[in-house]
Order: sequence, then C-alpha cells, then structure tokens
Amino acid sequence: MTSEEEWRLGDKIVELSSEAISGSRRATTRHTPLLRTESADQHDEMQTEVPIPLAKVEQSQQCTVLHVDDDPQVGELVEVYLERINDDFDVVTKTSAVAALDFLRTEQVDCIVSDYDMPNTDGLEFLELIREQYPDIPFILFTGKGSEEIASEAIASGVTDYMQKGGRSDTYDVLANRIENAVEQHRTEQRFWNALSWYQRLVEQELAGVCIIQDGTFVYVNQKLADIFGYDQSELIDESPTILTPEGDESRFPGALRTAESNELDTFHSEFAGQQADGETRTIEVSGGSIEYDGEPAWIGVLRDAESNPDIGE
Repeated sequence: MTSEEEWRLGDKIVELSSEAISGSRRATTRHTPLLRTESADQHDEMQTEVPIPLAKVEQSQQCTVLHVDDDPQVGELVEVYLERINDDFDVVTKTSAVAALDFLRTEQVDCIVSDYDMPNTDGLEFLELIREQYPDIPFILFTGKGSEEIASEAIASGVTDYMQKGGRSDTYDVLANRIENAVEQHRTEQRFWNALSWYQRLVEQELAGVCIIQDGTFVYVNQKLADIFGYDQSELIDESPTILTPEGDESRFPGALRTAESNELDTFHSEFAGQQADGETRTIEVSGGSIEYDGEPAWIGVLRDAESNPDIGE
C-alpha cells in the first residue's frame, strides 16, 4: 500500500508518497518517499516525494497480536507457536468477535488474526465491524475454510492478508512473517503521516526554508529561505546553491549534495556556514532528499537558521 498526499509548490504539483520511510540507499531499499510532480491542472495542491529526514520517530518493537478463534485449544496453540517464533509477539486470544471488540476498546493492538468459521459472527462479519471502527489496523484472516469466494469477499472488505490453516509444516512461520510485514507496513504508514504533517507545517507556516535544486540550480525557493539569506526569491532562482556559502567553502552544503548523488544516497544532512546577501554568515542546518520534479531528477532541501531557531524540528 502506498500513502499519498498532494500540495501545490509554486506552479508545480508535488506528490508526497511512501511505501515506507526507512533506509537511505537506493541500492538496498526502495522504501523511501520521493517527490513526484504532476501537471498543475490535475491537482489543486502541492505534492512531494522525498525521504523526510527531519521527522523524529520512536518505534517500539513490541507487537500485540489479537487472535480471535472460537476454539480455546487452537487459540492456545497459536499463542505458543507465534510467541516462540518471535519474542516480540504478545498474543492475546479471544473466543468471539464481541470479546475481541471489548478488548480493543481498552487495549492497544498492532494486528488482528481471525478465524473465519465462528458462531454468531464469522470472520468476514468481524472484519467489517473492525473496518467500521478501526479502519487502519492490520487484519489477517487465518482460516481453515478457504475458498476463492471467501478470499474475494475478504479483499473487498479490506483484509490485510488472507491465509489458510494447515497443509504445510511452516504454517506458523509464514503466519508470523505476515504479521511482521503487516505491522511494519502499518507503522510505516503512521510514520509517513506524522512526517507529512510535520513537513506540511514547515511549508504552510514557513517555519523553515524550502528549496528544490535541479541540474545544480534552484528551481524553487520559498519566502522563508529567501528571508534567512536576505534575498528576494527571484534572485535565487537559477542560481547555484554556492550563492549561499562563502567563496571557496562549498564542502558542507553543495558538497554534501554532490556526495549524496555520487554515492546514490536518497538523503543528505549537513551544517554549514551560510552567507547572507550582506556578507554576514550564520550557522545553517540543511536536510534533503532525492525527488522527481517536473518529471526529472532533483533534490529538495529544508534549511533552518540553527542559531535563531534551534528547536524547529521538535
């Protein structure tokens, strides 16, 4: 699943999307959000696709799995196997949809694993109830009564994954792996939306300078960036980022960007002596990511005056 959000950036449409916000090398992962642009008449607001390096995320490894099966013995078996396979799993079994919903009202759950064939409320009916109240929580239908019809209905109802019981020796290993993947994807989505909210706040409230660099020159700068350095926005467009550094001191900002490009990194971060239009210098912090802008490779950078606004990322 891919998350997406849109804004207008100048006269360009920029899309912020993510399959995951993790990793920084293209060679090892494609799980970074990137900045893509669409034609301006397709959307009304700005979009970006950039690894958002400034978001601060705390990720717990503990994983609470709510297992729903009307057979207590099966429930105990699933608990034992899953917790043996993954020490981070805390598996709680409920024997009915009603009991499971009661548990969800008071406890934090990372993933639901449910049987299909249960009295009163079957697995699909339970899934529909979950999606009404908890639309984003991962839900795996783990059933001994499998059919294409059930699988199709489950997909239509928003199931995260579908798996049949038995029939293979590694059933619980596979189930554990699917739980891990579903939970990580969900946590990734949460990290994405947190980062997206933070980034949108930066742009809309101009809490930091934002720029886009393409072919070595600025193609976009916001008013905040221009203010930090004492320029008009128009004075910076088509200029090299070296205009923001003292002559001969290009290693920290432009240099960090070139290093990221040559090493195929998706992000860069640096602190450098920024030179203002009047010649004064200030300590500037910059974080950036690889993007596509107007269909071509580019970089987005978020700059802040580290001396006057040290806590902007908090």
